[in-house]
Amino acid sequence: MSKNKVTVTCGTKFHSDYTAFQLQQHDLLEKVITSHPSKKFLNRVPIQRKLTKFLAPIFVPAYLLSRIFSGSNFFVKWLDNNMPILFDLLAAKNVKKSKIILAYAWSALESIKTVKKSGGIALVEECGSCNKHQNEILEEEYHKLGLIFKNPTPNFIIKRQLIEAELADYLLCPSNHVIGSFVKNGIDRSKCILIPYGVNKGIFKAYQQHKPSFIVICVGTVGVRKGQNYLFEALQQLSQRISVECILVGRVEDQFTPYYNKYKHLFKHYDYIPHQELVDYYNKASVFVLPSLDEGLALVQLEAMACGLPVISTLNAGADAIIDDGIEGYIVPIKDATAIANSIEMVYNDRILLKKMSENAICKSEKFNWDNYGEKLTQFINSL
Repeated sequence: MSKNKVTVTCGTKFHSDYTAFQLQQHDLLEKVITSHPSKKFLNRVPIQRKLTKFLAPIFVPAYLLSRIFSGSNFFVKWLDNNMPILFDLLAAKNVKKSKIILAYAWSALESIKTVKKSGGIALVEECGSCNKHQNEILEEEYHKLGLIFKNPTPNFIIKRQLIEAELADYLLCPSNHVIGSFVKNGIDRSKCILIPYGVNKGIFKAYQQHKPSFIVICVGTVGVRKGQNYLFEALQQLSQRISVECILVGRVEDQFTPYYNKYKHLFKHYDYIPHQELVDYYNKASVFVLPSLDEGLALVQLEAMACGLPVISTLNAGADAIIDDGIEGYIVPIKDATAIANSIEMVYNDRILLKKMSENAICKSEKFNWDNYGEKLTQFINSL
C-alpha cells in the first residue's frame, strides 16, 4: 500500500527544514514549500532539491529593513504581520494535490481550505502559544512594570490563528503550555498532539568537567517576555548569601533598559554569541535559567541540557515537556524570583546534587534529538 506523503509549507525556516528532512528520511515527504532563500534553507540538513519548491523570497525585505530600522518600525511590523498571509496565498496554489499538509501557524488558512476541499488532512504546527493567550499574559506584565506593550499580536492575526486551529484536523504542539493555551481558547484537546522538538547534538555536547566558578547562564532576548527581571531579583537575593556569576546572552529590549541598568552589576552581558561559540559558554557554566512568561518550547533549554547543565525554568517555557522537576533541574512558577533564587542556591550548596542533575540532563537530552522527533512525527502520520 502506498504511503500518504506530506507537503510541508513554511514561509521562513524555523525548524521546517529539520521536519522536512525527517519526513524525507522516512519516505513521507511529498515536497517542502518555502520562501526562505534556497542556499540558507538547505545549509543545515540535506533535503533533496527535487523535493523543494522555492517561492519568491518575500520575507527578505522585512528582514533587511529590520536590520536598518528597529523591529518596532511601523512598516517593518506591517510586513512581519502580512507576509505570512501572502505566503499562504502562494502556497495554497501548490497544495491542491496534496493528501496531507503540515503548515505553520499564521500562514496556513488558505492552504488548509485548499487541501480539505479535496478530502485531505491538514496539520498545523503551533510553534508558540495561542496569540490571544500570549497577549493577555504580556499585557498584564507590561502594565505591572509600568511599561507600554508596544507590539501585541494584532487582532486579525489572533482571529486567523484560531480559525486555522478550528479548521485543522490536528495541531502539532511542542509543549503542554501551548496545548493549554489553545484549549483555554476553545480548541478541542483531542486534536492537540504533543511532539517536543529536538536539539542539534552535532553542535551541543558536554566536554568540560572541571568548573572552578559557579556560573548561571541565561540565553534569549533580555526583556519582559523572557522574565529576566525575576532572574535579576533572584540574583539580588543571592548576592546577600552566596557568590555566583551570571552571563546573559541576547539583545536587550529597548523598554527593558531601565531594569537592565539597575541590575547590570550582577551579570555579564553579550548581545550575541554564535552557536559554535555558545557551546563553550554552556560548558563553562553550572546551571541554566530561563524564567520565561511565554514560549512554545525554548530550544536553548535543550542546548544547555546537552552540554550538561541542569535547567531552572517555567512551565510557560515548555519545561515540563523536557525535564522532571528535581531530576534534571527545577520547574518554577512564572514571576517568582524567590523560587529561582532557592533553586540556584540548592545546587550551589549541594555539588553532589549538581553533578547528578548534570548527568541526568545529558541523559535526558538524548531523547530530544531530531531523529526521535522524526520517529514520533512519523508514527503519528502513519496513524492517520
